Amino acid sequence: MKRLIVFVCISNRNRSPFAEFFFSTLISERDKKLVPKIRLTSCSFIPQKMKEKIAALQVGFPDPFFGRPLARSTRAVLLQEGIAVPDGFKTKPLTPEVVREADMIITVLPEQKKELIDLYPEAGAKIVTIREISKWDGTLSWEEDFTHKRIPSNIYFWDYVEENRDHVSTALSQMKQMLIMAYSDILDTLGLNHAEGSHG
Repeated sequence: MKRLIVFVCISNRNRSPFAEFFFSTLISERDKKLVPKIRLTSCSFIPQKMKEKIAALQVGFPDPFFGRPLARSTRAVLLQEGIAVPDGFKTKPLTPEVVREADMIITVLPEQKKELIDLYPEAGAKIVTIREISKWDGTLSWEEDFTHKRIPSNIYFWDYVEENRDHVSTALSQMKQMLIMAYSDILDTLGLNHAEGSHG
């Protein structure tokens, strides 16, 4: 039976789909024998703290929020990695069914992990942040951009966080590094044997 890894970010247009497709490629390159044993997907989950931040900025959410295509900026970064994403990709929410089916849920934000554990306490043991699983101890660009108010607090908010080339490429570069750092621990957590560097 395939193990299901779910990557979770806010809008499912940038960081989580990047993680889904990049990590799939990483498995193919390093441990081909694991390809049939792992299923990957990505979803959106908006924690209450983020809803409050967006409400305070009075910028609202894109409508519709789900069913949107991959962000052009993210598609471009993936293409630079040699990864082509199917045109049919559409953003989707994290549902109770996916939480139940998942073997591991990796969130971008600590607020997502905390709220998901509150909502699904029975799933708490399988929810982790990308920072935790990668043991990343540096700053994170998306947190820095919020802290230093680089993100516009007006109608251009979503254009910036989803399509601004510098913002997105920096965020995805950090995701790439964290996924590489987390690779072995993710597979170990799932109880899968792996051979680093194998091209089996």
